[in-house]
Amino acid sequence: MKIAVTGATGVLGQEAVAALAEAGHEVTGVTRRDRGVPVIEGRGGRGIVADVFDVDDLARTFSRHDVVINTLAHVPVDMTAMRPLAWREDDRLHLEASVAIAEAARRAGVRKLIQESTAFLYPDNGSEWIGEDEPLAVRDRAFRPRVREMRAAVDFATEGRSAVILRLGQLFGRDPQTTHMLQAAREGKAVLLGKPENYIPLLHHRDAGRAFVSALRAGSGFYNVAGEPLTRERWAKDLGREAKAPGPAKFIPEITQAIVGTRLEVQRRSLRISSVRFMSETGWRPTIGPSTPGWSRM
Repeated sequence: MKIAVTGATGVLGQEAVAALAEAGHEVTGVTRRDRGVPVIEGRGGRGIVADVFDVDDLARTFSRHDVVINTLAHVPVDMTAMRPLAWREDDRLHLEASVAIAEAARRAGVRKLIQESTAFLYPDNGSEWIGEDEPLAVRDRAFRPRVREMRAAVDFATEGRSAVILRLGQLFGRDPQTTHMLQAAREGKAVLLGKPENYIPLLHHRDAGRAFVSALRAGSGFYNVAGEPLTRERWAKDLGREAKAPGPAKFIPEITQAIVGTRLEVQRRSLRISSVRFMSETGWRPTIGPSTPGWSRM
């Protein structure tokens, strides 16, 4: 297939390009800057510069492609995420660029759109399993960009077209946020949100890249994509072990967690995510977990 990937220079986008190219697909990686072209080519794709907010420019880029995969995001690192303005770029990408991408794909005659989304839109569900039919907790206006993005993908899936929305777990691996957490664990600084007994859905970047390949086989709909959920206490131990720290990563004091704001509040939720639907329909399986030695260098 001929596949276009937006956000192709991000950690997630790079993994998607590499996995798709390895699977034998012809991959066009879309970047907003010239310096992103060699990054994409190094991953096995063809790099092209385009304005992700310009529908006409994107439609020309997507011409003669079978599938468009949107991985655009710009998530702030560490506690700077407490500042509302820190999310301005990420919000604009989801609210404007993702909508433009869906419309451009429609105009270009693309038959399938695969949209990255997040499992952290679900409500805290304690130790109960969460499937795709669980209602989302997105009433706060902070979630408006993600909701608008999902709506654009759903609207694309008409007239014989299909849209696959992947609700990914928390990514871990070589990304800036995980790197920050590993460093904090080494220095003995508190870095984890939530309670030790709460569940967290984790997804290594390599497995996320492979999930986009598997999504080519999925029918229209929403799919949870994560590894086996584990408690945050277990994640703290695995994080400390990978960081070669003296002990587990530390939790931020509860009194501080109470004021982190809506953006980070989702990281406190207990989310025991089930990915059975996606695994059953596509055959995808996670291969790298937080207990896998050396996962931060993969």
